[in-house]
Amino acid sequence: ADQKLSRFYPILSLLSVIAILRLPNFFEPYWYGDEAIYLTIGNALRDGARLYTDIVDHKTPIIYYLAMVPHQIWFRYLNLAWMSVTTILFFKLAKKIFPQQILAWLATLILVLLTTLPWFEGNIPNGELFVMGFVMVGAYLLTQTHYWQDFFTTHQKPAAKFTSLTPDEGRLLLISGSFFSLGILTKVPSLLDLAVFMSIGWFSFTRLLLKSQIKTKTKYQQLKTQLLIISKKTLLLFIGALIPIFASIGYFVALGSGQDYLNYGLLYNLRYSQSWQLQLQPSWLNLMLTLKGKLVILTIVMLLLTIASKRLSKRFQFIATWFSLSLFATLLSNRPYPHYFIQLVPGLALLAVYLLTVKKAYLAKILGSGLVFSFIMTLIILDAKLYPTLSYYQNFFQFITGRLDQMSYYQNFNELMKDNYQAAKLIQASGEKQIFIWGTNPMLYAMTGTYPPGKFTVAFHIKDFNAYDQTLAAIKAQPPKIIVIMKNETAKFTQLETFLNRYYLPNREFAHFTLYLKDGDKH
Repeated sequence: ADQKLSRFYPILSLLSVIAILRLPNFFEPYWYGDEAIYLTIGNALRDGARLYTDIVDHKTPIIYYLAMVPHQIWFRYLNLAWMSVTTILFFKLAKKIFPQQILAWLATLILVLLTTLPWFEGNIPNGELFVMGFVMVGAYLLTQTHYWQDFFTTHQKPAAKFTSLTPDEGRLLLISGSFFSLGILTKVPSLLDLAVFMSIGWFSFTRLLLKSQIKTKTKYQQLKTQLLIISKKTLLLFIGALIPIFASIGYFVALGSGQDYLNYGLLYNLRYSQSWQLQLQPSWLNLMLTLKGKLVILTIVMLLLTIASKRLSKRFQFIATWFSLSLFATLLSNRPYPHYFIQLVPGLALLAVYLLTVKKAYLAKILGSGLVFSFIMTLIILDAKLYPTLSYYQNFFQFITGRLDQMSYYQNFNELMKDNYQAAKLIQASGEKQIFIWGTNPMLYAMTGTYPPGKFTVAFHIKDFNAYDQTLAAIKAQPPKIIVIMKNETAKFTQLETFLNRYYLPNREFAHFTLYLKDGDKH
């Protein structure tokens, strides 16, 4: 029994850290905007709405179906279970990469801390965390294949290295690719996670070409056979990734939402990634952070990792590629949101441990240090303000020890909390499933189990799509009993104001918004 316990101690210690650090999650209010949008859309989906046609956000669909839980607390339970499984799988993956278990444990501890503490908003069920779970399942399945094993094996000669494709391995590659695809269907930047693991095929292919010496026809045939094996396996991984994507298209077409899925779930991400404009000095920084600039830099890094393959270990090639592609993914839109950097954490954890423990590999140390430096400079240049951590736990301690009352604790998260929780009692007492909020306060939808009559949950989406007429038409078609107008919303919705003045009366005035009731319903 003691031997079994000691065997599982490393992972149990990591899971204990997760459970302890995530304890405050279960006492938090409905305070975080993105999570509230997910839950609001989940409310609508539970009530029979069609995603992208009846209610919409700009992400791919899985995160919204995961949010079809009846209450925020269940989303937090799901997040805890999800990240526990993710941690176990990352630990298993790290043990495949590092020769010593202690190094795998250290890399996993870094992952746990950076995906759990509030710095990068890891304490919130953000889409990046759910993506990571799918990626880790795909990665674990991939480690069971010769595609992975042959690449990391160093003692065999190149010409005899790559094992022929078997039906079992083919199935594993397809299933693995499908899990990477589920990550993409949770958040589009996970495309770069798929590319990380497909890079095994790229490095296998190029290493073989660079190391092979073709002196006879037999040698040529051997090389051709080996390159064909690598290509087939990489292609199967890619085909596996296409299967869920095409299945999702078929699903939404069957729902009658195919065009909306294309517009909002898939194509809008291209627009979103280009809509954030940076104004940096000196001007060359702006050029570097354009899509073309970032692609050039990434291409240079990948070429360096490829050309220098004789001087770089396969382990470093893979880790550096994971880090580089993940950094590119976090910068697709150049937005300084901390949770975007969660995608970078697995590669960062592996790279940090590699740099701390590797000996002699001077080129790898230089390249790896340069990559870490680029990450730090990115945080500084984008002014990505990491969330405070010490005060987060101090406030929780004061709350559970009775030094801070519940509403004061809630207000520490978001200044809207007092108003929202008072208004929520009125909304829930009305029994309404639909209300409308002009402004940005999806938390009020989420906590009351309601959703808007139109497609959009927040004002900035209505502004972004210039959907004023569409939104007003939806409100007129199904006039909600309650409309909430946020006082900090600067954009004018003149048509809504006219509609309000004609059919609604102000019922309650709060510090941050006014609650209107449909005329005849005032009480």
